[in-house]
Amino acid sequence: MKDIVWLVTIFVCLGWIVSVCLHEFGHAVVAYVGGDTSVKDKGYLTLNPLKYTDPGLSLALPILFLLLGGIALPGGAVYIDRSRLRHRGWESAVSAAGPLASALVTCLLAMPFWMGWVSRETQHWILPSLAFLILLEILAVMLNLLPIPPLDGYGIIEPWLPQKAQIQLNKFGRYGIWVIFGLLWFVEPASRLLWQTAHTISEVLGVPPEMAGVGFQLFRQQSGWLVLGFVVLAWLLRSKENEQYRRGNKLLKSQQYEAALAAYNQAIAIKADYYEAWYFRSYVLHLLQRYEEALASYEQVIQIYSQDASVWYYRGLSLGYLQRYEEAIASYDEAIALESNIESFWYYRGDAFYNLQQYEEAIASYDRAIQIKPDYAGAWYNKACCYALQADVTLAVENLQQAIELEPNKLSNAAKTDSDFEAIRENPLFTNLIG
Repeated sequence: MKDIVWLVTIFVCLGWIVSVCLHEFGHAVVAYVGGDTSVKDKGYLTLNPLKYTDPGLSLALPILFLLLGGIALPGGAVYIDRSRLRHRGWESAVSAAGPLASALVTCLLAMPFWMGWVSRETQHWILPSLAFLILLEILAVMLNLLPIPPLDGYGIIEPWLPQKAQIQLNKFGRYGIWVIFGLLWFVEPASRLLWQTAHTISEVLGVPPEMAGVGFQLFRQQSGWLVLGFVVLAWLLRSKENEQYRRGNKLLKSQQYEAALAAYNQAIAIKADYYEAWYFRSYVLHLLQRYEEALASYEQVIQIYSQDASVWYYRGLSLGYLQRYEEAIASYDEAIALESNIESFWYYRGDAFYNLQQYEEAIASYDRAIQIKPDYAGAWYNKACCYALQADVTLAVENLQQAIELEPNKLSNAAKTDSDFEAIRENPLFTNLIG
């Protein structure tokens, strides 16, 4: 009997680890398609659990919750650079991708029951183990879709919330998991509703809830020792620099930039060539508008690894804010040489040429941005500015019209006071468009 109990425990834990990997891989692959190609350089597309699982958050903590309350609260760890995603719709898609991946895993695991390949009367330890793992996955999907930070359900709606609301809710995010646990532990109706819904879904998938219950009881007999083993192993193998790096990522997400910077500095103090810590340290300095420091930090990043296009891009942005436009263009060119299909690279390259009053070169860059993203209103608008500064009324108005069609209120109002249009402001074509 003891051998069977251990087999059940190991099967469920390994299944959970695989499902966490697929969940986080779902986030990463959609982020990659949506524009954040840095996930590839961070190793998030490898299905390597060491790249995006936290032994405590992703493995031990959910199992501990399972032992205490019967519910494995989900956890994971990939950092998506949302500023690189093309649209807030992609931000929602990235958040939704994890639960969707978990839902697909759940359906695949349930196929033997759903398709009638196994009988409820079959006596084998793997069936209650599988049934329990399926129930665990159902619960994880349901919980992850709750619109509470830091869960994916909140990530789906977050991009559409007002900025002030996002800031306040992200500060709450560090407590979100514990609030949910408290509700499910102390508020019996909430726990009952969750379990009843999970059992209903389980039955729809053909998985007998009573079989999952048997699996849970078998799992619970030895999983305490396994959790203890996880905790001890995690403590022995813990990486202090990784702890600080993950802490920095959490602080960055909640927009606590100074604290995030301190965490990244601590990670680098432990491991001087920690690429990811240098990368996000540079990014935080950029967000803090400490551009000279950001630039020096990006130089360190490039010394460690020079093939990440996003590093050259952000370096170009910092140079642009320092009004070092020629150097910024050279940095954007490096980014484009690595990844030529990112519209923001071309757009800000165009901005650098614009600031140098090299309008034809700026227009050519904006055109490339528009080829990649035809609804890039800012690129259409800036093209109009370049043509207006060259007193080309027809092309200025044509491009401005395209921009206004994409963002009517914002860009129409901007054009009314933009000094770039001063030379054509009294022209009938312009006045008819702006009103």
